[in-house]
Amino acid sequence: MRISVVVMSNTETRVHFLKHAIKSVVNQCRRPDEVIVVMSYRDREVEELVSPHGYVIHRVSNRVGPMWATGIKESTGDVIAFLDDDDEWLAGKLGDVERVFSTVDDLGLYHNAFQFIDESGRALSCSELHPYYCSLVLKDRVIVKGGVDRYLRLSYLDWLTADYWALYYNTSSLSSLRDPLIKDLDVVERTNLYSDAMFFIIALSQGYVILHDTVVLTRYRIHTGQTSRRILSKEFTDLVNMDYELFSSVIRRTLDHFINPSHPEK
Repeated sequence: MRISVVVMSNTETRVHFLKHAIKSVVNQCRRPDEVIVVMSYRDREVEELVSPHGYVIHRVSNRVGPMWATGIKESTGDVIAFLDDDDEWLAGKLGDVERVFSTVDDLGLYHNAFQFIDESGRALSCSELHPYYCSLVLKDRVIVKGGVDRYLRLSYLDWLTADYWALYYNTSSLSSLRDPLIKDLDVVERTNLYSDAMFFIIALSQGYVILHDTVVLTRYRIHTGQTSRRILSKEFTDLVNMDYELFSSVIRRTLDHFINPSHPEK
């Protein structure tokens, strides 16, 4: 099994975090077969960190979708593990990714648990955080397959507050088969903010198994400048609504296919 790692950074203000993220990738016990960093700016130190293990692609976008889509398209692995520039992995991450994709039948998307850290990398307990964050921590192993209609909501506000986000929250905790993402690369490309939600619904809509496990493998950084579902400024409202419509369209397309199986898939 080949595992590609795609790291994304679309703002130079987080370059100091990005360097820690890359170090957590290249220091994995199970080494990545390929490291691709998609970034919207240039930094010589980042390129030097990456060059022995992969390469940097420069892509400027204020949306996450085109940047993730670039990395997915260029990757060559069977499985892609994703990492945001402000997060890190524990050393056993890729070894565990290889284990679950080798042992769980029809697995399309794997979501591992995460711990919270502050800007300096210090571990944070739930007592130090807004309750919103710890509400996203699932304490039980969950396997999901089918039933895409359960994830439809009537409005983007209902969608943002749905109780299923903990199944896939945080892109840095997600690893996916490459094939389903390539099949729906246009959906990835059109994503504005919530790539984790899109990766989830893409895999589910194509009939794959989704696994959430309780093993902690990701360090999720809490810092100023994050985009949160809890607090949205007006400038993000339109982007959120577009992601909600995109998420819902994938579900409706899937339901239409089951109702009218002879209907060509869009």
